[in-house]
Amino acid sequence: MINLQNARGYEDLLGADAESAPYEFALLFQADGWLARRRAKNRFRMLRAIDPKLRRMLRNDERIYFVTSGTTASAAEQFFVGAAVAQALNRRALVFTTERVLLLQIDSRKRPRELVPQISYTSIAEVKSTWSGYCRLKLRNNEKLNFIGVPKADRKNLAALLADVVKQGSTAPLSGGGQALEHLCPHCFAVVPGHPEQCPTCRGGFKLARTAMLRSFLFPGLGDLYLGHRTVAVLEMIGAAFAWFGLVVLPLAGVPDADGNVVKMDAASWTTAMVMLAIIHGIDAAMTHRFALKGHHPAGR
Repeated sequence: MINLQNARGYEDLLGADAESAPYEFALLFQADGWLARRRAKNRFRMLRAIDPKLRRMLRNDERIYFVTSGTTASAAEQFFVGAAVAQALNRRALVFTTERVLLLQIDSRKRPRELVPQISYTSIAEVKSTWSGYCRLKLRNNEKLNFIGVPKADRKNLAALLADVVKQGSTAPLSGGGQALEHLCPHCFAVVPGHPEQCPTCRGGFKLARTAMLRSFLFPGLGDLYLGHRTVAVLEMIGAAFAWFGLVVLPLAGVPDADGNVVKMDAASWTTAMVMLAIIHGIDAAMTHRFALKGHHPAGR
């Protein structure tokens, strides 16, 4: 029996001897044309990476009929932390099942990470591909989710595939007390509203957004290191170290003038330096807090 883990390529999964559950391989790997085959290969590699975690998350008889990837970075996040960092932290595998949309956080190699939000189909008001390259999900609570980097063909397929689902769900009551985007426990995958210290179902611990924010305010990068964003944390620490060196260490050592005399900074210059450092620390703390609220980061086992 051929499955995702022993298949050499997506073509092997389209044969009669392929294990189908829980995937609709005929829909997942529609590959008419060279670009379509390339997308199918990329989808196959991503599915293979997230397959073990997906199987643990799925409910009884729940099946997957479409998968793609994109990022949910907002304009503010890209402005304050940089487009590359913001998109890396917001990279998602969009998994469309027979019951919901799963937004698995993935890394650059398509491997699953900690955050696992979901959107019920009854929460979606509209799905469309925009002229600016976004795949936009408009939710019934007026919230909009813009996914960057979704292939154009996938954006069109999503709009077509979800047209009937969205139409049928538009009259159904909203699940989750009206909350469109629901965060799942990374330990047991139960829906956990708000941002508690632990999952009420399995008692698994979560990292706290306020702790991440305070650590980043103490020194940029410490909050991201606490959340597990190691590469981002190192880059932020290096940037903050340069800022402290230029604004504090060099002035303490004294700056020589044209005659070689050491000039010390006056009170006004020190005030300006402290204000600039406070802004740097404050922005990093605010962004860390924002990223920490995007889901439940597991603490301990």
